Amino acid sequence: PPPQLPIGQQSLMGHEAVGLLAAVSASIPSNPVRQFQLLYCAWIATSMLLHMRRYDRFYQWFYSSGIGLASKRGLGAHPSKLYGIFTPPTLTPLQLRWTGWAFTGCLVGACTPLAPRVFLFVAFLLYFFYFTQLYADATLSGHNSILIPAMLLLLSCSPSLDHEVQSSSVWPLQLIRVYLSSGYFSSGMAKLLCSFRFGRFWGRGSTLQQYILEAMFSRPSQLKLTRAVQWGLLKRPWLLAPLATGALAFELSFVVAPFFGRVAPAFCVGGIALHSGILWLQGLDFVSLWSASLLAFAFPLGASWDELLHLGLQHELAWFLPAASYTALQILAAVTLYDLWLDDILPFSCCPMFMPPRSPFDKLPKWQMMTTAPLNESVRRAGAMEPLYWSPVSGVFELTLEDIRKLPQKVVWFGSTCGMPPEALKFVKEEYRSKPFLMFSNFELSAELKALLHQWVDWIHAGTPESAHDPGTMHKTLRLQQDCLDAFRACVSARPARLPPSETEASSSSSAIKRE
Repeated sequence: PPPQLPIGQQSLMGHEAVGLLAAVSASIPSNPVRQFQLLYCAWIATSMLLHMRRYDRFYQWFYSSGIGLASKRGLGAHPSKLYGIFTPPTLTPLQLRWTGWAFTGCLVGACTPLAPRVFLFVAFLLYFFYFTQLYADATLSGHNSILIPAMLLLLSCSPSLDHEVQSSSVWPLQLIRVYLSSGYFSSGMAKLLCSFRFGRFWGRGSTLQQYILEAMFSRPSQLKLTRAVQWGLLKRPWLLAPLATGALAFELSFVVAPFFGRVAPAFCVGGIALHSGILWLQGLDFVSLWSASLLAFAFPLGASWDELLHLGLQHELAWFLPAASYTALQILAAVTLYDLWLDDILPFSCCPMFMPPRSPFDKLPKWQMMTTAPLNESVRRAGAMEPLYWSPVSGVFELTLEDIRKLPQKVVWFGSTCGMPPEALKFVKEEYRSKPFLMFSNFELSAELKALLHQWVDWIHAGTPESAHDPGTMHKTLRLQQDCLDAFRACVSARPARLPPSETEASSSSSAIKRE
């Protein structure tokens, strides 16, 4: 038998272990605002450390690319001015790198006892210098990063984070919950309104069919398991229907999330699960930066929402008023659906994402694209240009014919603009409206690929919304899509990889625009 320690020594080691656990437990802050702030800053800082090198490489190309988009700065795909008012400055690649490190350093500094609120406020300011340069990145375009300034500003208004101030107030966490809930609820309401507008319930399985099918063109996964799951779900819309309906109900139920503390952790878990599923099936990353905010629902606050807000108003008015005012502006943007009817005022937003109820065979326009990602090897990761927003067809999200010659990636856009609803006409140039087939590329396409793209558009036009519920029809659709992807890859492989213009001079013949 192995030798045994004397009983006295065993007892001594047991006491030491208990003492160590007690010391670790004592080092964990008891205030939920500090707990959330530590986890949030650690999450965002980790994401920055993982992705900054890719951001730097992307911006190195983007800054010197010469495309029209490179002259703009802001948030969202337009991009928009900050709060609809301020135009951010343009940074050089070196300035971007140092700003990114400064932003990350502030997040780390906020996790120390040394003036965390100062670090949080400086990080809030640096956000607008850094992320506005990267609006064209695949993981930062759209709304992916817009919650960061709100989290940082509201936390910087929290007196309980000051080591010198004997405050245990948690009202900032309550305001953060209200802020987040307004965006989710308004996003659900936008989907409901579109259901009435188009006469189809958003929660039908065909809606997710279309959005996943679209992503399989623009953001294809290289994992066999992911593709197998996508194929299985798209052939069984009855499995997607509860997922779509559940997602819609989840967004709408956020209206009660800030007011019932016992169910708050469910919104944290459910939200992270929702965005993880979107990342897996559609390649849209709302996990790296967005989902960290949902941790605000993970901690018990110890009092009712109205008591928390009353305490802030009564005892910490100087910090409560700016935080509450900022939150109220977001609520106003959300309940009025401001950026749905009017224009972007990011980072305030009603989050109008994936709004129309769709079907792979509906009569609305279908616009697809396939692209390579020479800057980082995958459009699902940071460091690639956002693949879907911009094209030669759009007057709002425009890439001119001259611009697409300068792209480092090989790309082809194709589809139909027939069936354009009046609300969407502004997004398509007049000369490209009501066209049964359009195709653009910045490299030579094979005859096989051209034929397959025509076949795809004809096949989609020939179907009816009911076709999406037929497993045989969906199998043929998926098989045809895979043939298009395979022919695209074969076409790409037949030519040398294209490098960014900063690294090589592309001849006019090798970057010619092909249009039909």
